[in-house]
Amino acid sequence: MSYFTDADEALHLAVSTDGRRFRPVNHGQPVLRGTTGTGRLRDPFIGLGPDGTFHLLATDGWTSPHIVHATSDDLVSWSDQSLLPVMAGVSGVHNAWAPEFFLAPDTGDYHLIWSSVVDPLTPADVRDWQNVGQDHRIWHCTTRDFAHFTPAQLFFDPGFPVIDATVTRVDGRFLMAFKDERGINDPSTDHKHILLTTFTRPGGGFTEPTGPVTPSAVEGPTIFRRGHEWVMLFDHYLEGRYGAVVSPDAVRWLPAEMDLPLGARHASVLTVSARRLPFFDTVPS
Repeated sequence: MSYFTDADEALHLAVSTDGRRFRPVNHGQPVLRGTTGTGRLRDPFIGLGPDGTFHLLATDGWTSPHIVHATSDDLVSWSDQSLLPVMAGVSGVHNAWAPEFFLAPDTGDYHLIWSSVVDPLTPADVRDWQNVGQDHRIWHCTTRDFAHFTPAQLFFDPGFPVIDATVTRVDGRFLMAFKDERGINDPSTDHKHILLTTFTRPGGGFTEPTGPVTPSAVEGPTIFRRGHEWVMLFDHYLEGRYGAVVSPDAVRWLPAEMDLPLGARHASVLTVSARRLPFFDTVPS
């Protein structure tokens, strides 16, 4: 599990053998700090490429239109960090939040997704980014090498603000969870929860959103397979805690208990062989 904390906007890692109890590595201290852009690593996502390389994507602060990228073979030693200009050529872009990628099963292309506000009329510095929801949509581009990118395109627009999309494959289709960003930052709001949609090809044919599958107010969903069930984690960002739901079919979801690192924010889970992780045996039980 990759995550950041409010106290340390850097890459933290935790590991689990059962998908229920995650224990921090490195005594809970960051394993990687930002060295480019704003120096922040928010919303860290780690995905595995077809060649076995780990790719880190992260949010470069509140109002950067770039995405932080780095690679690793073992999650210990990392390449130099770079800023991906994913929104180059888009006029009026203010930010690029919560980047992730999923792989095309036929071509192996990396499909990058993130949340952005595009508004040429209102400056970014007059917005209250931390407290007030903005008019985000999910954007997208593809790459094969993280050096060359297709032009950014609007990926998902349900007609209202959305952020924090995450995609996984379920029964031959893509399942996408995302945050309905309407409402206010209060647990009693009618929105600020997680909805679901599916699609068969990237960028088209989205089914009507279903849900909510979580309470309010939450964000940063991540979905992974645990045995015969699906698990979704989400960040109760106003309350400083994490929640979870589980499902046998990715349709019917029920609340579940998890044991996650204290202070974790916007976590992302990747299933990987323990043989790939040299620090695994040093994590306290």
